[in-house]
Amino acid sequence: MTNIGRFAIGVLAGGAWNLASLSCLAQLLRAWLGQKPSQRRAIGWLLIKFPVLYGLAVFLFVQHVVSPATFGIGFTVVLVMVLGWLAWKPRWLASARL
Repeated sequence: MTNIGRFAIGVLAGGAWNLASLSCLAQLLRAWLGQKPSQRRAIGWLLIKFPVLYGLAVFLFVQHVVSPATFGIGFTVVLVMVLGWLAWKPRWLASARL
């Protein structure tokens, strides 16, 4: 595989991992702090977020599928985009119902 291909896979993996992590975090907060709190659902999202997602990241690094640098680039790009979107939509965030 070419260097550009490995770079692209790393960036995409980091971005996808961050989106999945943020989604799990949002679902966890909704289950824990929402209108109908559910300790069982919150624990379920914790079990998905930490062992599954972090285990996947460790697997990708140990098997040298992606480099930590390219993974970090994808992770950071998604994080900056999400934070920018939240800063652009403060009214939506203030009125959001968990």
